[in-house]
Amino acid sequence: MFALGQLTFGWRDLLDIIIVAILCYYGIRFVRGTRAMAALNGLLFLLALFAAAQLLGLFTLVWLLQNVFSSLFLVVVILFHQDIRQALSNMNFRHLFRRKSNVRTEMISTVSRTACALAARRIGAIIVIERNVALGDMMEKGVKIDAVVSQDLLSTIFFPNTALHDGAVIIGHNDRIVAAGCVLPLANLARQHFGTRHRAAIGITEVSDAISIAVSEERGEVTLAQDGHLSNPLNQERLERILANVLNQ
Repeated sequence: MFALGQLTFGWRDLLDIIIVAILCYYGIRFVRGTRAMAALNGLLFLLALFAAAQLLGLFTLVWLLQNVFSSLFLVVVILFHQDIRQALSNMNFRHLFRRKSNVRTEMISTVSRTACALAARRIGAIIVIERNVALGDMMEKGVKIDAVVSQDLLSTIFFPNTALHDGAVIIGHNDRIVAAGCVLPLANLARQHFGTRHRAAIGITEVSDAISIAVSEERGEVTLAQDGHLSNPLNQERLERILANVLNQ
């Protein structure tokens, strides 16, 4: 323990700060890319306004904001119960203990093989693989599916002129197809040679830690997007190796 002026700072204070920092970090990760992110921005604005009002001695505004904060928790729970439920369902830290499994290896192999097969037939596709950040909002915009990842099913979904072929397929934490026909956020790219499909594949990786595979129907190429960046065209072996390295971390 040491003193800062009239204040004392000990190991409990340090532990308190670390725990709060971790909670804030994971809280932001959970709401990133969801409707709740806009609410978080609004909450931060209100907190800044409250601090400024206290500093300037604006007692009426302080009283008003105190009353708003007293009921804010209940309002947030009601408005964003789906996002909260999705976040809580993923707070089991299973990725810290998960070992490589036959199910994951088979999923990676199937996705890689299917993507390259679709590219050879010049059929466009976007396949998104969820990681730690929940993609509940994206799933809600599509058609919910609960099915094993298979080449036949993916080929059927992306077959031209079918109802779901224009959207993205999302593979969830359980390595199963959880939704299809999903609408993804578009990356704001100045380079014009990226079409809508590739902008969507990049966009989802800008707002989450998901990875996405884009199949170009024009060029017959398979590319992978991660952290807002798009890879060069990949063959099946290279794609499978990258997916295994990323998903088994």
